[in-house]
Amino acid sequence: MIEIVNVNKKWGIGLGGDLLINIPGDMKFFRETTKDAVVIMGSTTLDSFPGMAPLKNRTNIVLIDDENKIRPEALAAAKADKEAGLLTELIYVRSLSEAVLAGQDYEKKGRKVFVIGGATVYRIMLPYCDTCMVTVNDCEKEADTYYPDLETSPEWEMTEQGPENEWNGVKYKFTTWKRI
Repeated sequence: MIEIVNVNKKWGIGLGGDLLINIPGDMKFFRETTKDAVVIMGSTTLDSFPGMAPLKNRTNIVLIDDENKIRPEALAAAKADKEAGLLTELIYVRSLSEAVLAGQDYEKKGRKVFVIGGATVYRIMLPYCDTCMVTVNDCEKEADTYYPDLETSPEWEMTEQGPENEWNGVKYKFTTWKRI
């Protein structure tokens, strides 16, 4: 499985429940990379999407710890997408082991599986991932939510680093990390 995330230089990812920064080039990269794939997320991440709608043309696996986190709006949006001929699916799982097994089952079927957040889901799913696609930005905003610092982990090595891009004065680059 692959984690995909946007971090600042201190590995910050969020502030007050929102992304630190929304960079259009990074969002385009995310959309293109995860299209037709499987995405695993927590319920707070799903709740942050417009209308609580799952991502279109993806199998959305949402890890919940409480039945009350099942969103009728999300289920209705997934059903409407399917009726419109889109390949949108929404699956709720209730444990880490269910999420991991579902991801591994899809990988066996040849599907790419991406972990897309939030912070808790990133942290608990990281041991089951062999690749991290990390967009690193130089946004100066303080964060209250962080991604694990792969630079200090002996288990991870940066294997690719793209050219530096810029948007609204914020520099960013795409990197790939592999488990050693």
